[in-house]
Amino acid sequence: MVEESSSIRLRLQDRINNLPNSVLHHILSFLPTKTSVHTSLVCRRWRNLWKNLQTFNFCDNSHYMIYDEDNIKQFLCFTVFVNAVLSLRRSRDTRKFHLSCVHFPSDPFFAYSVDTWISTVVGPQLEEFHLTLHCLDGFAFNLPQSLLSCSNLISVSLSGNILFQLQDSSGICLPSLKVLQLLLDMYLLDLNPVNIFLSACHVLEDLEMSFTHESLAILRVPTSLKRLKIMVETKVGACLEIDAPDLKFLSLTNVTISHAATIGNLHKVEEAFLDVLPTPESESVEPLLNLLRALSGIKHLELFSSTTKWLSAAPTSDFPEFHYLLHLQLFLLSFNFNFIFDMLHKCPILQTLITFNDKMDPSFDSSPAYGWETKPQSVPKCLVSHLTFIKFEAYLGHSNELEFIGYVLQNGLVLKTVLIDDFYMMNQPEEWKEKIYDLPRGTMCQLKIH
Repeated sequence: MVEESSSIRLRLQDRINNLPNSVLHHILSFLPTKTSVHTSLVCRRWRNLWKNLQTFNFCDNSHYMIYDEDNIKQFLCFTVFVNAVLSLRRSRDTRKFHLSCVHFPSDPFFAYSVDTWISTVVGPQLEEFHLTLHCLDGFAFNLPQSLLSCSNLISVSLSGNILFQLQDSSGICLPSLKVLQLLLDMYLLDLNPVNIFLSACHVLEDLEMSFTHESLAILRVPTSLKRLKIMVETKVGACLEIDAPDLKFLSLTNVTISHAATIGNLHKVEEAFLDVLPTPESESVEPLLNLLRALSGIKHLELFSSTTKWLSAAPTSDFPEFHYLLHLQLFLLSFNFNFIFDMLHKCPILQTLITFNDKMDPSFDSSPAYGWETKPQSVPKCLVSHLTFIKFEAYLGHSNELEFIGYVLQNGLVLKTVLIDDFYMMNQPEEWKEKIYDLPRGTMCQLKIH
């Protein structure tokens, strides 16, 4: 058995060694650079393979929350390794560069090292640039201007304490940039340089942003986008201006929608996740309605608690029609089934409905309220023709919930599954379980209680 396994290993090793260098270089490009360099110990043929790499992935393991002698020594070892790799490589061109490390701008050695590495790899062949910097002393790393003029750069990711210093877009030339991720850990982020940067990204298709902001400011995104994800880490929000006729995916968290904001050309969006806020000066629901009306082609929609609370203040007659919506998820601060019922009337071909009682939100109202204001005169079209799956998450066991479940069970003519989650978190679960199973059903749908 030992000889057989040894023979198999030798055959596999020979098979790998028989691969051409170009294939081996491609394999090494997917590994961390430290691992790629260690392959030089495999055999004589592998000794210098890594030197032909044009893809580098450096990750420092220093603890970014502690500035002490041990971390300084560890960063020094990391610096020696990065400098050695970049100086011994045979190709001066870099296609992909990933760097994650600590950064202490007040320490000249740290600042000089990071600046030097970026300056070394910036060039006309650079296609991917990912930079993550952890700063302890509250300062930020100033992004080198040279990075903003790489003509073949396709993907950029900037994470941590990184600062844009731009007065205008004259020095920006990114004609190939399609993917941009900005996860900026800056408490007092100035959106003006960010807007200047974005205004020069004429072919950008995928934008993801996360930042903290102290006061309302306008964020303008490129019209070329196909995917947009924005997360503001505070409830202050940021006013969004968006006109993206090719956008297909939209995710907004703690983003403020105001009358002044420009929202339009979102008819191609198929999937949206909305956690949006009104401005402090106005609770008018019209900006939210304008956003929802713009999403005329939406197929998958999730409305979070701040959004459903805001939308529930609107008259039912003002709700837009979602003619193509197939999946709807509602996060609720109270189980207002008049609101849910009104939403169903606006979704004629809805197939999946998920409601979630957001009990972790401080504004959650656990009191049993919001029963039928008046008995409905008509059944929502989707309930009798398309709605096959309903899920109630964080079920509370209130009478209004039971009444709504009874209504959909009796009138859901095509229902296949009704799922009730977190059922055993409530008092007297067996009693409620029996009540639900006794409810009359319009079809032989599967009722699951967890």
